[in-house]
Amino acid sequence: MNLLVKKFKVVAVVLLTPLFFVSCEDPGKIGLDVDPKNSVISTKYKEFVLPSMQVQFNPRSTTNSISLQAGIYTDSDFGTISSKSYTWLGIQPSIPILSSSATYTGTSLSIQFVSIYGSEGENDEIQSFDIYQLSEPLEEGVDYTRVDELQVGSLLGTADIFIQENDTLATDSLFQFDISDDFGKLIFNKMVANDPIFENESTFNAFINGIAIVPSSNNNKILHFNTSTFRIKVNYTEVNSAGELVDRSYSLDIGSTNFYHIDSDLAGTPLNGMIPNNQDFEPSNDYRYLQAGTLIGLKVNLNTVYDYLNNEMASDTVSNIIIQKARFALGDISINKSGADYPFSLLGYFTDSENTWPTLALPHEDSLLNVLQGEIIGGNTPTFPGYYGVPQEILFGTIDSLGYDATMSNFFQNIIDGGYNTSETPLEQGGEMILFVPSSVKTPQSAPSHSQTNFLKVHKDSIRVKIDYSTTNF
Repeated sequence: MNLLVKKFKVVAVVLLTPLFFVSCEDPGKIGLDVDPKNSVISTKYKEFVLPSMQVQFNPRSTTNSISLQAGIYTDSDFGTISSKSYTWLGIQPSIPILSSSATYTGTSLSIQFVSIYGSEGENDEIQSFDIYQLSEPLEEGVDYTRVDELQVGSLLGTADIFIQENDTLATDSLFQFDISDDFGKLIFNKMVANDPIFENESTFNAFINGIAIVPSSNNNKILHFNTSTFRIKVNYTEVNSAGELVDRSYSLDIGSTNFYHIDSDLAGTPLNGMIPNNQDFEPSNDYRYLQAGTLIGLKVNLNTVYDYLNNEMASDTVSNIIIQKARFALGDISINKSGADYPFSLLGYFTDSENTWPTLALPHEDSLLNVLQGEIIGGNTPTFPGYYGVPQEILFGTIDSLGYDATMSNFFQNIIDGGYNTSETPLEQGGEMILFVPSSVKTPQSAPSHSQTNFLKVHKDSIRVKIDYSTTNF
């Protein structure tokens, strides 16, 4: 008998003894139905440290992502992460007709970053990015993934971006650079000739193949660029109808076909040896990890909880179990690195032995709550049975002790009562749950939910389930 029960009985004696002398009321008449000779109700508490592993999911499509990103950084846990982007250039709806007086004057690139990711904060550094023309075509309709790369050709220019401490991003992160005159003249001469390459994006990019944004090896950050302000301007002068010499330009922006590459070199880290094929992996230390951009998920196993509850039910002295409260907890994450971008919340879903991405049933597309509470839809496809979100404990942005917490009382009561013992709900019975950032698991990695740069590091012994429950023998 635990201390909680002992304390409860002492209080009960103090409170109930006076009542014995002033009332002979039949317990059945005041809502009690207890046989004091044969019936026993026990209140218990049990805490479980959950076995945990890592999973790095198979590469997913990054084609036509809204994320235009490039950079590189290294830390002791996630190794060296590098990213580069490949994109078509977008043409204007119409091509200007140039006069015979048109003269090429130069080509410039405007680029703006909107966020920074890395294990170090901004500290007055220069991050360099080389802009290349591709030597092989970036093809429309190909499903590129984050492990794909294309061959680059001519170097068009280098963007040296100065990262100021506490950069305001919105006002002082737009930069302009000169790029290759050879590239600019190539496009300008085609404009002068009114060449049919300007008929549409496909014909234009069949001619130039597209461009790549590649980070310098000495960078220590990944930058996300603003696609709406990305411009390559071919500048020229022309004599107008009034006989005046005027400056003109033709702008190329981001095209409709693109993808990004992410490489994760885990050599020398606790995650060394993990490969992106959905296999279970145990780190070489006592910590567990999650990183959204490289699709590293945290996998926990609830079968120790299942086994304990089953053994309780098998006892001769137990006929029922009532879950008062079941809580899933992860953290305190006091070990996380300074500057880490924590997930605002985590998502838990059950998976099969292959650790495949499940399919979320969407009964009501217009209701987020109903989407997150989508039920099993059956069949052989792994499906997500419900939503177990775990909000972090942050007060006004100040992190004192960061942790994640989810209530799973109804879930464990359903497990006890056989609510998931059907062929339509196979995954809950397995007890293997993946934790990842909130994501639409039906979408490719190019979706914002998969391209986030959240990560965390937590001690394996802090991943727990805590259960308050009662047992009866009647």
